[in-house]
Amino acid sequence: MLPALPAKTPPELDDLVMKVIANAAALGKGIHPLILDEIARLMVKVNSYYTNAMEGNPSKLKDIDAALDKKLDKDKTKRNFQLEHVAHIEVEEAMLARLRAEPALRVCSVEFLRWLHARFFERLPPELRFAKTESGALVPVEPGRLRDRGITVGRHEAPETKAEIEDCLATFEDLLSPEKLSGPRKLLGLASSHHRFLWVHPFPEGNGRVARLLTTAYGVRIGLGDRPLWTVARAFARNRDEYDAHLARADRPRRNSLDGRGPLSEEGLLAFCSYFLRCCDDQIGFMGAMLRFDELGRRYERHVDRLAAEKTISKAGAKVLKRILLQGEVPRGEVRVLCGVKQRRATQIAKELLSAKVARSATAYGPLRLEISADMAASLFPALA
Repeated sequence: MLPALPAKTPPELDDLVMKVIANAAALGKGIHPLILDEIARLMVKVNSYYTNAMEGNPSKLKDIDAALDKKLDKDKTKRNFQLEHVAHIEVEEAMLARLRAEPALRVCSVEFLRWLHARFFERLPPELRFAKTESGALVPVEPGRLRDRGITVGRHEAPETKAEIEDCLATFEDLLSPEKLSGPRKLLGLASSHHRFLWVHPFPEGNGRVARLLTTAYGVRIGLGDRPLWTVARAFARNRDEYDAHLARADRPRRNSLDGRGPLSEEGLLAFCSYFLRCCDDQIGFMGAMLRFDELGRRYERHVDRLAAEKTISKAGAKVLKRILLQGEVPRGEVRVLCGVKQRRATQIAKELLSAKVARSATAYGPLRLEISADMAASLFPALA
């Protein structure tokens, strides 16, 4: 799997690296941290939407919301698609919690990669815990277990034996762990690790999903945002052919003596890194435009006014919802004062917002916070999913 990183980068790629770092750091400026937390919760669902769409899952955001609300489709196939999303979301949430709790956790370690795979597959319905061989046979997948047989991905023949896979993963951790890299090279590590993991293809099934979860974890580790507000999977899924073509190009062997020093093409890896970081730049730019507070506020107000006009919520409820955007949350006791009503009516307003799934609360008497449903997401972030 060498080279693990491009030895040299052109000035335009260096500029792109700095642009990605700067724009990622600026995302969400001026928006209350609690609102950003809710947008990050939405992005976990969006990430699941796109990463599973790349594997043939046709579910929409509203189907994911229904699944999280334990409203599963009666059709077995559609229900399994929903459960696939629940599995991915639960794993990503657990992963982000683990990254916060374990500062020394090495995201490129075999332990972490196997943990991601195991946590995902053990949550899947039994019908989805299989890998299809080249002959079309279905082989059970043991969560977290590395491959012990060969596999072909497109034209790429991945390392065959378990010993070869373990050796590759040891090299992967040693050379691509963000702790081993400094400055802008961490961004190259983010890009390279995505391809090199897929080149190793260590599991019989689920490698794409694990690769995209790893990319999210790696981005958090290198400071691209402790709360993910964008997902590069959106760019990959929206032009899958381009994504696959760049992966395949980076799979190629070294072309000649000018093409790096390892067995794989350094030109191909450099081209993949450039493509990957352009995708990051594109998605950060997209969400940067969506998160401009004045424009976000206008879209939010229009959505809240529509909910009131449709009588999904009352005018008083709309007033509370608009205040939530500004201050992040509204304590229950503040509802009465804000709306100029008696306590009984204030309690009704809170229940109304919770029932409409536009607000949530951690406890029965806790403050009201924003909840972004699929319907609201379509209003606040057009074309996001």
